[in-house]
Amino acid sequence: MISVARSLRALPARHALWLGVCLVAGLTACKAQAPAGEPSAAPAAAAASAPATATAATPTAAAPVALSAGQLQAVVDGMLRKAYGEKAFNAATGCWSHSFEGANDTLDYCMKADTPKVVAAASGTQVYVQTYSDPNADTYSLVDPGLRGLFAATVTADGSWQPLASTAAIDQGQAGDCGCRDAQLVQVGPDRHGWLGTAGGTWQGVSVTQYTLLVPVNGAFRDVSRIAQSTEDSPSEVVQIQIDATGTPVDGFYPIKATRQGDGAAAATSVIAYDPKQQVYPGAP
Repeated sequence: MISVARSLRALPARHALWLGVCLVAGLTACKAQAPAGEPSAAPAAAAASAPATATAATPTAAAPVALSAGQLQAVVDGMLRKAYGEKAFNAATGCWSHSFEGANDTLDYCMKADTPKVVAAASGTQVYVQTYSDPNADTYSLVDPGLRGLFAATVTADGSWQPLASTAAIDQGQAGDCGCRDAQLVQVGPDRHGWLGTAGGTWQGVSVTQYTLLVPVNGAFRDVSRIAQSTEDSPSEVVQIQIDATGTPVDGFYPIKATRQGDGAAAATSVIAYDPKQQVYPGAP
């Protein structure tokens, strides 16, 4: 089981400057092959890297296939070329160039790839990677958001891959910094993983935070959490969540155990099932 600690950063600029964030498109199938001479777009990963798991056990999933560092990098490069363009990589800066239309004008961002994750799922091996805007790559104003990209693919032992989900840019954070690199990849279903984090801020001395869980849905990443970590009405209470991989999945999503603590009261735990009609985990009772 995984429990996420409370932390605060900037939310998307369009929501308000006082907020802070701490997180967190379909592709065509292809045979992954890195272009000759192209530098690595993401940190090297020579072997399968295990994400933070939802529980100690991962039922129904075999071990991930062993990909070489070159095969893994080729999968990542292939996904990012599809999302940002065949000629978007800048070898001098190590960035994938991406233009994003903000509140005031269109900005050019330097998107860098984080370390890819190789995980086992019921349908086979999957590769997840996120990109983030480099806040030091250009001059951003306080109201310019950071950007975050999320990508996933299924892969086979020979390095061939099929797209699972792709979202090139999510605006969050401020001053060109998404504040998203501490999000954790967790297993949320037998065949599904997602990026888990928290978002929130402090207003007039009161902290408000909410869990975010970005998962592949219909070829793109979508936030399926409506669970608050702390609220304005009960600022001294904190809700800790644990994904229960031993529970019965609903529409491919495991249930979540939410434990409310604080205000001197005994901890109270409730189980939150995924709501297939709303397509979210509703708030904790």
